[in-house]
Amino acid sequence: MPLLTIAFPVFNPVAFSIGPFVIRWYALAYIGGIVLGWIYARALIKNEKLWGGPAPITLLQMDDFVLWVTIGIILGGRTGYVLFYNPLFFLHHP
Repeated sequence: MPLLTIAFPVFNPVAFSIGPFVIRWYALAYIGGIVLGWIYARALIKNEKLWGGPAPITLLQMDDFVLWVTIGIILGGRTGYVLFYNPLFFLHHP
């Protein structure tokens, strides 16, 4: 290996599996990002000093928004994969 290079890490993409059910590391990253963003947004909404009074959105509305964002992430990710990375396979195998 040449000097001053970093070797590409080789690791198992599967975090853990229970029978046929497999959880990958990137799925845990998505779940962690959504949950941490949701907690942070709720904390910002509760802080009235930021808004100079009541927040422009309620906690219930934020919870609904996070649900729809999560659905959008899942559907957008699958649609993007089909359209951009593997369209020929899905055209031949609908």
